[in-house]
Amino acid sequence: MGDCCEETRYRKIDPEKLIQTVAKLSGRVNRVFPESGLSCVAREVLAVSEGTVERVNEIKKPRWKLRVGIWVVVLLAVLGPFLFSFLLSFSQKVENLGDFLQATDAGLHLVLILAGAVAFLIGMESRMRRNEALEALSEFRSLAHLVDLHQINKDPGIDQRSVPVPDERTVKSDMELGEYLDIAGDLLSIIGKLAAFYAQNLSDRVVLDAVTEIETLSSSLSHQLWLKILVLNEVTGGLAPLELPKLVRKGS
Repeated sequence: MGDCCEETRYRKIDPEKLIQTVAKLSGRVNRVFPESGLSCVAREVLAVSEGTVERVNEIKKPRWKLRVGIWVVVLLAVLGPFLFSFLLSFSQKVENLGDFLQATDAGLHLVLILAGAVAFLIGMESRMRRNEALEALSEFRSLAHLVDLHQINKDPGIDQRSVPVPDERTVKSDMELGEYLDIAGDLLSIIGKLAAFYAQNLSDRVVLDAVTEIETLSSSLSHQLWLKILVLNEVTGGLAPLELPKLVRKGS
């Protein structure tokens, strides 16, 4: 095998390559369907992809002030009872088993409360990262639905309609519809890859589940697009789905 296959860069998503792919797709939709709603969505996807790397790095960045504050509170919570025990003098002595059990029970409850508080404080940074990642991933979910909304009213059989297509409509023929659906499918695929970049850099289980949900959503919406392309294949008299965009690009 060649040296290129042994490089570790082929084991991870390269954000620069991903941004270049989004830029090419955005330029394609702007060239074929200028000033269309899908072109606006493509530009939003490009803007989000350009900010994804910076946003992920910001989420991964250590929060030193928070860490210092948490450890100060943890030390006070752990050492506080011992300090009080040295500073205060207790006149009451433990003379029987009941007094001993009562004292140890109260001490055990105190230890459990302190342990829960310490665990909560230590996990605060990871929860903040999780919330920021989920907020960013919600944008991808919205973008996927926006792509689907822009193609949902575009059905095959445009050339067979008796009523002429209005000039303000983006897609005016079945050939253009093939190109439109192909671009929409590529956008959905890219949205899934952008979400996967978060999964690549953040190991939080909740974040991974959210990424899987977005990838499943993108795949499901892409499946609906291909069903339309198959119908379009039948309407246009057996033209293969993958040949539609090629013919449109040759004619554009």
